[in-house]
Amino acid sequence: MAQHQTELLIDHLDNSLLGKGSVEAEQLIVNDPEAAQEWHFIRMAVDAVQNAALYEQVGSIKKEWQATHSTARPGSAVIRTIYKNVLRAAACVFLVAGGAALYKYTTATSSGLYEQYYSAYDLNASRSNEKQDALEQAYNSRDWKKVVTLAGALKEKNNKAYFLTGIADMELKNYNEAIGKFQQIIAANVQTGADYFQDEAEYYLAMSWLARNDVNEAMPLLEKIKANKSHLYYEKVSKMSFTDLKIVRYKNLK
Repeated sequence: MAQHQTELLIDHLDNSLLGKGSVEAEQLIVNDPEAAQEWHFIRMAVDAVQNAALYEQVGSIKKEWQATHSTARPGSAVIRTIYKNVLRAAACVFLVAGGAALYKYTTATSSGLYEQYYSAYDLNASRSNEKQDALEQAYNSRDWKKVVTLAGALKEKNNKAYFLTGIADMELKNYNEAIGKFQQIIAANVQTGADYFQDEAEYYLAMSWLARNDVNEAMPLLEKIKANKSHLYYEKVSKMSFTDLKIVRYKNLK
């Protein structure tokens, strides 16, 4: 990437920390994959420097980072080079500080996070207090193929039928089909203004994206849930490691 573009991103970082931003830089990040990767790398570096748990490990780096910030701007090319190198060094410390961190970085995967956080939906505890129909009975019996067959035979499907079939698809590792079912629920609710199985569909749609190694699709949904304390899955998502999610997303940018 050109030097002037790197400097534009550095300026954008400074302004963003002050609550401002650059339209030119935002457009560059959106339109240039290399710039987007560089911006993500810089943001990770800043997170590393600011992370209180790493203050002892990056103390000297943090001091140098602060020293460059106190220098009058616009700075010289030397200052910018030091500044960029400091950010990269901080990111390296963040990623490889100790064997555990290195292991986390090398082994973190989208599908691995899915395996860690996925749990099957409990119909009895969640929604149904009425007499169970055949579809619900098959679901609670964990007869996933039967769930798919019964749902496919329905002339009219409501959100519950789509949702239970979506979970059955996940259990059968048919993640593309599951994604389609959950998206159908969300689309139906948008049209009707209802919220029937909305929270469930959002959470398990995010899980399906993770299972399919599409962390970039999952992240906006998980961030939306984490920002809404009234969401049914707020507690679950709040306990997730967003650091791990960010590491996986960073690796996918390469």
